Amino acid sequence: MDNIFEIKQGYSSITIEKNGTKFSIEKSPDGDIWFNSFDDVELPINFYSSNQSEWRSYVIFERLMKLIVGKYVLNDDEKDEYSSLPTDFVDLQSKNIIWHSDSGNDNILKLQFNENEIIISIVRDKKVSNRNSNSVIRVRIRTNGSDYGNYYQEFECFFNELSNFACQVDSMKTQNNPTNETQPVIQKRLSIFNKFKK
Repeated sequence: MDNIFEIKQGYSSITIEKNGTKFSIEKSPDGDIWFNSFDDVELPINFYSSNQSEWRSYVIFERLMKLIVGKYVLNDDEKDEYSSLPTDFVDLQSKNIIWHSDSGNDNILKLQFNENEIIISIVRDKKVSNRNSNSVIRVRIRTNGSDYGNYYQEFECFFNELSNFACQVDSMKTQNNPTNETQPVIQKRLSIFNKFKK
């Protein structure tokens, strides 16, 4: 399958799509960040991709993971027996980060580093029976009162960086592919002037 990767900027949201698999990240008015998908998603982003947008997205996701893991290690959270953080939050051996949705709907965001790929997974927790299995899968990063304390700060930096990059990509597309809306109008005007030309 072709390696088709796209990142798009929306109103307070970003959509990432690769080979037909996609998810979105949005910032709600209260500042919380949401990862959304219509189905269970497992989307790998490759460092060695020939697609510039994929490579840059990889770098941004990698920075998010490094910030979280660095803070986790520096704070000695992995050694703290009385830490209030979920026990599966950071797994240094498997090189993954798991965030259970702060909205209490048992959905999970998983970021896993695997050689030269970062695999982003948005899934329903298989251990919990979910009645609304056809509903959109949403994972909330709460900026106030989260089980993950102030680790939401890394997601805020990440969202801003990814949003700025998505905006640059959209701007480049607009510059490289100008709309043809004005061109037919100009052509019509020229043809009218040519008609009356002596």
